[in-house]
Amino acid sequence: MSVFRIEERKIRPAALAAAGLFLLFAALFFSPVKIPHKISFTLASAFIASLWLCPWQISLALLFSALGDYFGSCHNFLGQMGFFALAHVFYVWYFVKRWLTKVEHDRKLTAKAKGLAFMLLLMIAALLAVVFTQIVPHAPEGIIRIGVSIYAVLISAMLYFALLQRSSLFALGAVLFVFSDFILAWNKFVEPIPYSGLLIMIPYYSGQFLLFMRSTPYRVKKGLRGLRF
Repeated sequence: MSVFRIEERKIRPAALAAAGLFLLFAALFFSPVKIPHKISFTLASAFIASLWLCPWQISLALLFSALGDYFGSCHNFLGQMGFFALAHVFYVWYFVKRWLTKVEHDRKLTAKAKGLAFMLLLMIAALLAVVFTQIVPHAPEGIIRIGVSIYAVLISAMLYFALLQRSSLFALGAVLFVFSDFILAWNKFVEPIPYSGLLIMIPYYSGQFLLFMRSTPYRVKKGLRGLRF
């Protein structure tokens, strides 16, 4: 349930307007126009729209993402990582609740569903193994390394439960988010990656956009509805 109520007839125009603002601020970020902290405008606009369009857990995830972007623009890595960790806590909260009340409620935890969950868990374990062997050891000892370790677990949990939603948009959004952070961490702690800025920000904005739009009650045309489950 969203923080504020919105009439059903206003959902479509509100969602499309929110999408337009999101894309406009994303384009502003990639433009040469110099505006302090403009990286945070995109997720801030999504947060404001989400108060009428999204469950409150998604609203908090977007708010903390915007704060993470702000601290990133201030070159405060601990603040950036901390707020994004909080964002993933609320993404996980939303996905677990949705999984328990809608997805698995419909599927009754069949053997096939259990097999899929186990296979995805193995995939997440493999991803974490790569992170903890190839990235975490390169992070500075102390609070940074501990924070990176905790963050890796949280974003992996977000990915796992997003993949369980039976929604291609949730799955793709989470995968893009994880890919963006993987590139960021590798570029920061292991070795520089060419065009890292684009490889980080394009998947990041794309992933957040999909997670935001998919969590709204807006419904696409019937022929494309399979994308939304």
